[in-house]
Amino acid sequence: MSPTRSIAIARTTARLVIKDPSVTIIMIVMPLIFVGFLKPSLEAQLQQQGYAGVSGAQAGVPGLAVMFAFLSIQTVCMIFFREHFWGTWQRVRAAGATGGELVIGKAGPLVIVILAQMAVVFAASAWLFDYRVTGSMLALGLLLTGIALSVVSMGVLVVALLKTLDQAMVVGNMSGMVMAGFGGALAPTSTLPAWAQSIAQVTPTYWGIEGLREVGLDGAQVADILPALGVMGVFTATCVAIAAMRFQPTDTKVGST
Repeated sequence: MSPTRSIAIARTTARLVIKDPSVTIIMIVMPLIFVGFLKPSLEAQLQQQGYAGVSGAQAGVPGLAVMFAFLSIQTVCMIFFREHFWGTWQRVRAAGATGGELVIGKAGPLVIVILAQMAVVFAASAWLFDYRVTGSMLALGLLLTGIALSVVSMGVLVVALLKTLDQAMVVGNMSGMVMAGFGGALAPTSTLPAWAQSIAQVTPTYWGIEGLREVGLDGAQVADILPALGVMGVFTATCVAIAAMRFQPTDTKVGST
């Protein structure tokens, strides 16, 4: 495996994202709009939980940021499938790129994009909605990185398993919404049925959201979020392992809708 080829592919991927940032912008703007609408009701919920004088953004931003991060699975799918539509996938392979180099070159920049996307949501929420981090900034950064890796690894798995862009977009968006729902982005997990609460415990969204809320509300430090990082790490490793077994660079993909 050549690092030089992976870097060259990564640069091309970065240029594609920069050239058409519309999806990323939407995934930043939409959670901010939702926080603006939900902030008053979330403040009332926090007061009932004993958090007096705390902005509702403390409860809303983590869940919404994670939900829209997982909806960014569609970005991962489009980056891969459009290469097939444009015919550039075959040209890169003809230049000697291996499957591993292609995946690393395509997926690596997307981890940074989704990490930056969430970071902007948190930073804008601090400015617009008085969001505050009471815990470790390092813990916050590690959690956001773990979430970004989970999203991209799941996107790569979807690409490896499916043949068409339409299939990938449907499965990617549905799985992102389901993960967000089980994770507590739409409603506290304590309000979900018992069976749903059990499923939530094995999702990266649940651990990511809970970790972010603890860092924001409860002053959590790095040691406090190690279980969350562990679950997200296992999830990422599992997706990568399955994708590695299934992914074939010679597979024919339909990259148009």
